[in-house]
Amino acid sequence: MNIGELERRSGVGRHALRYYEQLGLIVAHRQANNYRRYSDQAVSDLAFIQSAQAGGFSLAEIGAILAAKRGKTIDCAQGAALVSRKMAEIEAKIAALNATYAILEAERINLQASAIANGLLIS
Repeated sequence: MNIGELERRSGVGRHALRYYEQLGLIVAHRQANNYRRYSDQAVSDLAFIQSAQAGGFSLAEIGAILAAKRGKTIDCAQGAALVSRKMAEIEAKIAALNATYAILEAERINLQASAIANGLLIS
């Protein structure tokens, strides 16, 4: 399939497709006229890329995973460990955001109390 068809089938724009190709995330075969030609594997790879990005993986991490999958150097246990590490990273980010939220909430309450004490209207 050409880049236009891949774009339609995957929902990924052609600029992103070229970028993913440049990073080695998807593979295009060049024809004699130098046009890109993509296999059905590119559609599968793009679905994985989108899913992995939604799961918080960076493009560099996704590239390493795809390379391991292509080289058959990763198994289910290693994949599970990788996902567990990503989940731990996300839990740490959630904890940090919750702490920031608590600080902001406390400051908002203090500011509202000061505003009320000074006779200012709160909206």
